[in-house]
Amino acid sequence: MKNLKRILPMLLALVMVFTMAIGTAAYAAETVKVICPYGAGGVADLVTREYAKAANNVQSDYNFIVENLTGGDGFVANATFSEEDPATKDLLVMGYGVCYRVDAAAKYDTEEVDFDLTKNVPFCTIDDRTWIMFGKPGTTLADVLAKAKDGGIKMSGGNPLSDPHLALGTLILAEGGKVQPIPYDGGAEQKKGLTDGEVDVFVGGSPVTKADVEAGTLVPLLAFSDKPFEGFVGPDGNAISVPCIVGEGKAPELNADNDYSASILAGGGGLATHEGCDPAFREAMTEIAKKVWADDEFSGWVAGALLNNFQKYGDEAVDFYGEAREKAMNAYAILFGE
Repeated sequence: MKNLKRILPMLLALVMVFTMAIGTAAYAAETVKVICPYGAGGVADLVTREYAKAANNVQSDYNFIVENLTGGDGFVANATFSEEDPATKDLLVMGYGVCYRVDAAAKYDTEEVDFDLTKNVPFCTIDDRTWIMFGKPGTTLADVLAKAKDGGIKMSGGNPLSDPHLALGTLILAEGGKVQPIPYDGGAEQKKGLTDGEVDVFVGGSPVTKADVEAGTLVPLLAFSDKPFEGFVGPDGNAISVPCIVGEGKAPELNADNDYSASILAGGGGLATHEGCDPAFREAMTEIAKKVWADDEFSGWVAGALLNNFQKYGDEAVDFYGEAREKAMNAYAILFGE
C-alpha cells in the first residue's frame, strides 16, 4: 500500500504529461509557406520576412515560413505557384512587375510566358515602394541625362521591361535618350552592379539603399513620384529631399514641358492565393494580413524602411492590380512608340 501511494502520483503526472502532449499535437500550428520570387537581401525578401515574423506574432493557428524561389525576375516562382494544387496552402509574393511583363508579352510578344497568371489571385498588398534612381558618389542627374542622350546608359533594377526599366525607360525616351537594362537577381545584386561600376544607375527601393545613402556610397538622384521623396539622411547627417518627376518638386534638370506621369507606376506587390483555393483559407489569410498591418512592429518597420503604408484587401486588392496593370500598359505603349 505504501508503494502504491508513492507510485500513484507519479502515474498521474505521467498521464497529465501524455495528455498535454496529445493536446499540443492536436492543435499544432499549420505551416504556410510564403514563396518569395526574388533573392535574399532585396526589398521583396526583406518585406516578406518581416511580414512572416509579424504574422506568426499576431496569431497561433498557422506557422509562416519564407522560401526564396528565384529565376526569370519572378517568372519561375509565379509559374511554379500557378501549377500547384489549389488545395496547397502556400502563398505567393506577387509582384506588380511580373503582371506588367505578362501583359506586355500578350500584346507585344516580348517574351515567352508558359504559365497562367490568372491562377494566382492577390488578396492583400504588403509592399508599396517608390522607385528611386541612384548613382555613385559624384554623379548628378544632369550627368545621367547627358550620357543617356549621348550613346545611352546602363541600368540595374530588374530584367528588360520590368517596372523599374519601364519607369526609367519611358522618362529617358521622353528626354531623347536610351537605356539598356542589365539583369541581376534581386535588389542586393542590382545595387552591387552600380557600386561595382557595371551600370550607370540603379532603380530600386529604399530598404536596401537607406544605409548606403547614409554611408555615402549611393546617391539618390530622382524619385518616380508626384512629390519629393523624404526620409534619406546623408553621411553628414542632413536630410535629403529627392526631387520627383511631376509637380512642384519636379527636378529642374528635366524638360519642364514634358509630362513624365506615365513613369509613375505601382512598385512592389502583395500576397496571392491559388485560384480555387478553400474560401475559408483565403478569408483566414486576409484577416491575418489585416492583423499584421495593425501590428505596431510591422507598420513601424514599414515606416522605418521608408516604404508606403498602402493597404488593399480581397476584391479591392484584385481591382488595384488591374488598375496598376492598365497604367503600365499605357507606359509600354510609349516605350514601343505607339
